[in-house]
Amino acid sequence: MDIQVNSLNYNFTNGSIDSAQVGLFGRDATSNDYVNAQIKVNQSDLAEGATFLTASMADIVAIAKKKLAADTAVKDATTTPQA
Repeated sequence: MDIQVNSLNYNFTNGSIDSAQVGLFGRDATSNDYVNAQIKVNQSDLAEGATFLTASMADIVAIAKKKLAADTAVKDATTTPQA
């Protein structure tokens, strides 16, 4: 599934950018399955020494896509559902 960007917004606190909100979406043409997500990229997610003013939009989007993949990855169940 090809994931596209539909928005990128910077969040400010006291005049400084402290995070970015990236809107991502994708749709599989064959199955019509889709994903629509808002991913927050924090300052701590950026490369060491980078800021939101020095990081490129492509870098911020790449971080958001990696976070989306990690957030949606199937994880081993730690508990068994009750029947």
